[in-house]
Amino acid sequence: MKKLTVSLALFIVVLMSLPMFAHADEKQYLVDNAQLLTAEEAMQLEAVLESVSTSTGMDVVAVTTNTLDGKSPEAYADDYYDYNGYANDGCLFLISMEDRDWHISTKGYAITAITDYGVRLVENEVVPYLSQGSYYLALDKYASLVSELTAEAKKGTPYDTNHLYTDTYGITFEGEKKGETAKSIAISAIIAIVIALIVVFSVKKSYKPVQFKANAADYLVQGSLNVTQAHEQFLYSNVSKTARSDSSSGGGSSTHTSSSGSTHGGGGGKF
Repeated sequence: MKKLTVSLALFIVVLMSLPMFAHADEKQYLVDNAQLLTAEEAMQLEAVLESVSTSTGMDVVAVTTNTLDGKSPEAYADDYYDYNGYANDGCLFLISMEDRDWHISTKGYAITAITDYGVRLVENEVVPYLSQGSYYLALDKYASLVSELTAEAKKGTPYDTNHLYTDTYGITFEGEKKGETAKSIAISAIIAIVIALIVVFSVKKSYKPVQFKANAADYLVQGSLNVTQAHEQFLYSNVSKTARSDSSSGGGSSTHTSSSGSTHGGGGGKF
């Protein structure tokens, strides 16, 4: 009876430990090492990323960290994806708090789905949330965009320079960062106004009134005007022609090789 009780107890312990081991072997789509999210936010994002991974057929991952361990953001993102058991098709969005870097690494089909134009789109839509410290909204938007970009790519028309993305408000993304065009125009206008004011004040300062003369001939210096021919003849004509480039072709994706020898696309910057 005693042996039966001990055996039963051991059996119960083994049964209780099975979920623990199963969970340890599960793939993590959200790795919040920098602890930027609350427990509830992390749980919700894990579910969102897993759902997008299932619907796209790729591993869609997000990682936060406080240090890059001496690596570049690109190398860190590539290596984390390559060495942690993720699929051959997928992408990883990295947030590093060390120097406020972000980077998206793409692999396999994700390179096709998320072109260089797509990377700029992700930057345009996600990075403003990062700058505000809204990390949950940033990663939720990242997951949403990956879903949209992949769905369009599977139609055979990935979003690119020849097929621009239009959001739900009807705003088309041309490829610039948010506010970049307006900011450039504003800066150019300010510079132009400053230069104009400097020129006006310089001319005004050096301005000297010209004395009025009664006849036009009084303004002519004797012997300074000597007309020798009433018309001109053009003997030669030289016309140069430049071929016009076709801007309708797509931009595609820039790629590089990671330390594991895998091909990756993507890009990043600061926030």
